[in-house]
Amino acid sequence: MGNKDQADLIFINGNILTMDEEMSQANSVVVRNGTVQFVGDQNEALAFEGEQTEIIDLQGKTMMPGFIESHIHPTLYGLNLLKLDCRPENTPSIDALLKKIEEAVQETPDGEWVIGWGWDDSKLLEKRAPTRWELDRVAPDHPVFLTRTCAHMAVVNTKALKLSGVSAETEDPDGGHIERDPQSGEITGLLQEKAQGLIALPKEGVENLVAGMKLAQKDFAKWGITTIHDMSTQTAEMQVYQHLLNEDALTVRVRPWIWAIAQNDWTGHLDEVLSLGIRSGFGNDMIKIQGMKFMLDGSVGGRTAAVAEPYENDSSKGILYSEVDDVAPAMEKSLSAGLRVAIHGIGERAIEVAIQAFEKANEKVDITSMRNRIEHCALPTENHLKRMKKLELIAASSIGFLYHIGDSYMNNLGPERMKRVYPHKSFKEYGLVAPGNSDLPVTGGNPWTGIYAAVTRKTVSGQVLDTTQNISVEDALKAYTNDAAYSSCEEKTIGVIKPFAKADLIVIAEDPFKVDAEQLKEIEVEQTYMDGNLVYAKEENKPDLDRNKKLERVES
Repeated sequence: MGNKDQADLIFINGNILTMDEEMSQANSVVVRNGTVQFVGDQNEALAFEGEQTEIIDLQGKTMMPGFIESHIHPTLYGLNLLKLDCRPENTPSIDALLKKIEEAVQETPDGEWVIGWGWDDSKLLEKRAPTRWELDRVAPDHPVFLTRTCAHMAVVNTKALKLSGVSAETEDPDGGHIERDPQSGEITGLLQEKAQGLIALPKEGVENLVAGMKLAQKDFAKWGITTIHDMSTQTAEMQVYQHLLNEDALTVRVRPWIWAIAQNDWTGHLDEVLSLGIRSGFGNDMIKIQGMKFMLDGSVGGRTAAVAEPYENDSSKGILYSEVDDVAPAMEKSLSAGLRVAIHGIGERAIEVAIQAFEKANEKVDITSMRNRIEHCALPTENHLKRMKKLELIAASSIGFLYHIGDSYMNNLGPERMKRVYPHKSFKEYGLVAPGNSDLPVTGGNPWTGIYAAVTRKTVSGQVLDTTQNISVEDALKAYTNDAAYSSCEEKTIGVIKPFAKADLIVIAEDPFKVDAEQLKEIEVEQTYMDGNLVYAKEENKPDLDRNKKLERVES
């Protein structure tokens, strides 16, 4: 065989889950120049061996395509890794949270900010948010800003309010809410949605974003994620990704969705992108522009998603950011210019606005082949599903929420509504493509928890949310591979193992089709390859990370 056909890597003796309908399973994979060259039988695969070929015996382990995380906020997660970690596993009670802040205060000069993330009132012992007065006890001289896990709320102390010019006389901003004590009328410190933008937080430099992204990439590789969709890309994020690419330090494919209009203290870039003439698909294999991101409501966990009926034991129906006439013209401008649209819609009222806006745009330009998306799409009605299919919209489902924060969903929505929350069975019945996601850092980013939730509809506490919307293991895996690749128009090159696809591969010890459903969430990635390069190996495989060292060759 000619030298041009010699492989860089040959994986043999494996259980290859190709996620390719034409060849669902094989035992060997051949990789050359970062691309899959052959998939099939071991004897045929070894015909590609050359003098420099590495032959890797998978020893019966399972190989599958790298996961695609179709909705996360990578640089925000990276920054969080540099901040105070207030997730429930680290601060299970308000007392524990206050102790952690007190410790941070002792290491921080007076007047400087203490910034944390990840608290979740539904999982705190007290089942409530901390107040500014509690934060004041441990941090009287430091401004404190703590973001809730959903990123739709934050709690601050008095120092932060004063530095930001927020007082009892400050009115709620449009699309936001400043919580006040019902008796005294004083600000409690809890800020919802756009009210978070009232706080004068210090701006993060690009160098911090780069440092955080490098940490985040390590977690992506550990979880087997080889492609990510950044759903709030702005100038700094684009700089970070290009910086890492130029340094040859970008180890995950990035699919940016650019923040469209000014919202939540984020700058809108629609007009700039339109003036430059950029269209969806611009870029290369590592960084490829997807389109524009819009946002319509909040979160179920924070009771700010725009639902049709009031939350349980509440009169509130959440916060709807925009009406159809507000958002439709900007969406039409984007779509007419060849820029796909992804729009955040969780509650029924938000999903209705999103669909109506797409329908208006479709009257002027055919959008049915563009693969536009409704992000999260938590509570669609049957009418919504029919209209989404007519427009060929993608339901970018945050199925990972069910595992991590599903208990709060049950508390806030009740059992009847849970039967149609992230309804993957219904999505399939209506022929809608529904890639799964975690919305990291809103919830944990390991795709196996999302896959587990899609199959079992169980939460981290073991609560069964419903028995209506369960899907098969195969369909759950597709949500993080095939379907996610389809959402970026790349189903032939990522999310699948077949000739000419990218060699984005992961190795796991267990076969997800053979383990008990309860074990799905326990599956760990042993190795992750991106473009045929080993970017992660479990501790016992660390020596394999030396790409200059020949891996042990096996007898053919």
